[in-house]
Order: sequence, then C-alpha cells, then structure tokens
Amino acid sequence: MYCSDYHLHTLISSDSPASLEQQAYSALEAGLKELCVTDHWNLLDQRAEPLPHTRDWKESVAQIHQAREKFGDQLEIRLGIEVGNGEIDPAGIAEGLALAGSELDFVIGSLHNMSLGSGGLGIFSAAKQCQQPEEAIALLDDYVDTLTALANTDTFDVIGHVIYPLRYLPGQWQLTLDPYEAQLRALFKTLVEKGKGIEFNTTQGHTIEEWTPILKLYKDCGGEILTIGSDAHRPGQV
Repeated sequence: MYCSDYHLHTLISSDSPASLEQQAYSALEAGLKELCVTDHWNLLDQRAEPLPHTRDWKESVAQIHQAREKFGDQLEIRLGIEVGNGEIDPAGIAEGLALAGSELDFVIGSLHNMSLGSGGLGIFSAAKQCQQPEEAIALLDDYVDTLTALANTDTFDVIGHVIYPLRYLPGQWQLTLDPYEAQLRALFKTLVEKGKGIEFNTTQGHTIEEWTPILKLYKDCGGEILTIGSDAHRPGQV
C-alpha cells in the first residue's frame, strides 16, 4: 500500500514547533512513502486582525529542497500550502500562489475564521465562547455559508477539514452537519464540476468516524478526489 499525508505543518506555521526534518522522520516511522507540507497562509488571525495577502515562498522552498537532499528516495516530499479564508481575496491569493511557480504542488482551501460579515473571529475562539446551542448553530450557519463562498473560488485543489467547527463546539450539544445536507450537496456538486476535491482530515487520528456522513454524501455527489491528512503540528503526529 502506498501511504501519504497531505496535510501537515512545520515551524513556518506560527502554531507548529516542528522542523520538516522531524516531520519527515515521523513519516518514515509511520511507513509513509510521501508527504506534502501545507504550512498556513491565513488572511485573518484568531482575533480577526488582517494578515498579509502576499506570500514569500523563499523559506518554504528552501526547506523542501534541503529535506529532499537529506531523505533522497526514501520519501517523496512535496510543497503545498493551506490557505485560510481565501474567499476574502481570491485575486490576491491567486497572485500569491502564482509566485511559487512550478515549486508548488498542492493547495488546501480552509476556513479558520468566521465570515467578515460575522466579525471574522477565529472559529476555534468563537466555538469556545459559545454558551448556548443557539450560538453554536449560528456559528455553523455562518461556516457553511462561507464554505460555499470558498468553494466558488478557484484558489485551491481540495477543501480542507469540512467538519472543522465540530472539533471545538461543546460535545454535550451533539451538533452535526446533518441539517446542512442540502447546502453541502450543492457545494460538493460544485467541487465535482470544477474538478476539485475534499480532504479527509483526521486531526492526528482523533476524528475518524465523524467523517462517515460527509464522505458518503461526497461520494453520492460524484466526488472522486479525496486526500488524507493528519494535520500534524508536532513531531510524532504524522
């Protein structure tokens, strides 16, 4: 079996202490043949403050080349990027991606923040602040609407971690994305028409079964492009 991990971070992401060398060793220990580094490029921080709409690729490209030299044919190492809330500035994101040229292999389009219309707060922070189920449902409403907006851009190869808010909302409310089936069905059909895919993000192995309804719905919509990623931020999580 040819196993790969197409979502992981290094110290180029502000929330990861891992070097690419450490992540590569983790990949080899896990029996992987290929990994794709997808460090963050977010347009907003958790407090909804704007972040640069431009990207300097020098550090990312340099670490990829160094790792390829070190690991040779033991491990296929690819350069990707995880763009957070690219729907805010699709033209700017497209311009920034183009600067990487042929070095760039793969782009995840993710949402880490609520829409600008809802304040742009980080979803992690907003979810932790929910005191009532109604607040959480409003967050999910905004999330699915914004995900639809993202799906209608052309700045990604796959949509990342579709179930993302469910990681952080209080478990006692037992919220799911089931009420949004019609919207997700339309979204997935849009992706299929565009030749795009989705990501099965395992959150370092902590979310597996939660993906079953999403994967079934995506397949039912004709979805065939599926990448798997651990979302590893630390050594040993790949």
